[in-house]
Amino acid sequence: MDALSPDAMRSLVEDLIPFNRFLGVRLESVDREAGHLDTRLELRPEFVGNALRDMPHGGVVSALIDATAGAAAALSLEDLSLADRVATIDMRVDYLRAARGAALHAHAEVMRTGHRVIVVRTDVHDDSGALVALGSNAFHVAR
Repeated sequence: MDALSPDAMRSLVEDLIPFNRFLGVRLESVDREAGHLDTRLELRPEFVGNALRDMPHGGVVSALIDATAGAAAALSLEDLSLADRVATIDMRVDYLRAARGAALHAHAEVMRTGHRVIVVRTDVHDDSGALVALGSNAFHVAR
């Protein structure tokens, strides 16, 4: 299998990272040339952080941002087999509104790829299309 194939990227996002597999993060689309990647996370009862309002916990939203941004950062690598060299060194999440619906949708875009640092911005929407969070990540690449 080609190390940059869609199947390899799907495996990286959905299977190879145990935490992503536990959460149920799913790859929706990837555009390596543009540095874009989209994921989806089906919300489960265990993800509720506010039982009175039936809202997902902010940690679930931030975990989705980190997983999606990390996969997008891996797009900058020459070979996905080097993805284990990418580590989050900074992350900011701005929560904008409560998420509604059965799933969250994340869209990550690589903003800058340097020799040692990759910067990614991620938007998270709920099923209604409402923007619920913005994320900004910096990743260190061990070369």
